[in-house]
Amino acid sequence: MRIIDARGLACPEPVLLTKKAVDAGEKEFTVLVDDEIPKENIKKFCGGYNCSMDETPDAGGWKLTIRQKEGCAECEIPQEPIKKESNSRVTFLITCNKIGINDELGKILIEGLINTLPSATNKPRLMIFLNEGVHLTTEGSPVLQSLTKLADLGVEIRSCGTCLDYYGLKEKLQVGIITNMYDTVEAMISGDVIIKI
Repeated sequence: MRIIDARGLACPEPVLLTKKAVDAGEKEFTVLVDDEIPKENIKKFCGGYNCSMDETPDAGGWKLTIRQKEGCAECEIPQEPIKKESNSRVTFLITCNKIGINDELGKILIEGLINTLPSATNKPRLMIFLNEGVHLTTEGSPVLQSLTKLADLGVEIRSCGTCLDYYGLKEKLQVGIITNMYDTVEAMISGDVIIKI
């Protein structure tokens, strides 16, 4: 039986590794975690995918045995990429390179959010990066790989040109296109659901 060692990994990585194994069709496997939070997150994930999870205490953590239930259609949902013509009506407006006021925690949270989006069932149609948010689309960003995946899946990635100029980052843009305030305003009043982060 395959063993996935998720000990010491930050949220949402343990759940993403579990999801990847389920999506790959693994019928039974073990996940090792060393904290209550990933254990509960994986338990919740298994409930949503109609899979069973047995937990056993193991060396300062837990050994989680995941089994797909026979004939469970939800467990075998193919994860198709979002189409370029996605009918998603959600736009993310990202104005900072963190979530909340605590710098260290805020950066962990924004990375977790963006790194989880490529695995989400539904994805936004558009992500607009303004102000400090443009640091996430430029050289040295810890989320470039995930943003590139999202772009490949049809999510539009746009960064404010004025903001890139202000921070001296225009030549360091790595993913998406440069936009302007007119395009941003048009996107914001287009009738999409706007989620500001």
